[in-house]
Amino acid sequence: AQVCVGPRSAVFAPLQDVGLIVIDEEHDSSYKHEADPRYDARAVAARRAEAHGAVLVCGSATPRPESVSALHRLRLASRVDGRPLPPVEVLDMRGQHHPLHPRTRIALADLQRGPGKGIILLNRRGWSNFLSCRSCGQVRMCPNCDVALVLHRRQDALSCHHCGHHETAGDRCPACGSGAVARHGAGTERLEHDLAQALGGDAFPVFRLDADVAASRVAATLAAFAAAPAGLLVGTQMVAKGHDFPDVRLGVVLDADQTLRFPDFRAEERTFALVTQLAGRAGRGDAGARVMVQTLAPEARSIQHASRHDADGFLAQELEYRRALGYPPFGSLIRIVFTSTHAVRPLELARIAAEGLSIPGASVLGPAPLFRLRGRSRAQLVVKADRREAAIAAVGTMVEEIASRASRAQVAISVDVDPQ
Repeated sequence: AQVCVGPRSAVFAPLQDVGLIVIDEEHDSSYKHEADPRYDARAVAARRAEAHGAVLVCGSATPRPESVSALHRLRLASRVDGRPLPPVEVLDMRGQHHPLHPRTRIALADLQRGPGKGIILLNRRGWSNFLSCRSCGQVRMCPNCDVALVLHRRQDALSCHHCGHHETAGDRCPACGSGAVARHGAGTERLEHDLAQALGGDAFPVFRLDADVAASRVAATLAAFAAAPAGLLVGTQMVAKGHDFPDVRLGVVLDADQTLRFPDFRAEERTFALVTQLAGRAGRGDAGARVMVQTLAPEARSIQHASRHDADGFLAQELEYRRALGYPPFGSLIRIVFTSTHAVRPLELARIAAEGLSIPGASVLGPAPLFRLRGRSRAQLVVKADRREAAIAAVGTMVEEIASRASRAQVAISVDVDPQ
């Protein structure tokens, strides 16, 4: 074969005399393999390109700060055929009680009279985020993970999105027997249902695309949406992934600040990418288009820059922030996670490991307990270092020194260099 196309594992394809490696949508965190071996396909691609003397091209409308600081930047100044990017309107949801802003509802009604198509992004699956009892206050929780179960109404099931646990939802509280069970929040399943009730029909169908849609139906769903003269595509971040539908005239992002609420230094970067990528799905044809972004944080810098299609401005601010706090690309991170079926042992061993880590110019954050996952208690350390190789060596030495102790305590240790 002269050309190999595939997901992140394609970077290991046994090709000889490689001349070009292309990483499309290089900002996507899924290029990092989350299980052992914890490789980053982008780093592997760079190493292979260097070994073969090949050209490495990383493409993205929302490049990572790490890539911008390390790679020569080539710009595409305009879209295909010179079409303009759609205007983006930021809608303040503070004080709003309906899940759709009045201006969003007007835009959907205009689209229905169209004809035209729209894409609505809500990065949350299921029908309701969690259930609670109004009588005793109990929240339905996963027995294996310290997280609430998500209601999937079509299956009448509660599901854990971490371990896959399923149980029947029922209509009564299992703790006290009360029928006063409240549903909180909404996901793509409920949004699809509500929009189909309000707008849908043979002339204006509503399609859903998320991880609950069987893999065998994803292509069929996209083909049906492409073939329909009008309609809506509702889904999670899957709907923002590089699709090319020339007749999409409206893009809507619901709860755009959801990703900002994660305790992660990449939260602004991910929010900017999500809004920008969804905006890129609209206005690819001759008809005009617009994008509505609903948020409780309309002044957030990531949302403001995304609304202006200002990747340069966002990256400049983000790099300044990263430099001040020593985050990548101005420092390196190593994450060490301790897990066990025993409740307290991971945190105990993490404390011992932290005491044994002494790295010049580095700081050790933690130990900190993490929520229980798949029946295992967890604790973590994070090393933030200026000198990457020295930090890796020190962590390796520490793991070797406590390995036998960890084995006796039945604690597993995983090390992730450059965690995502």
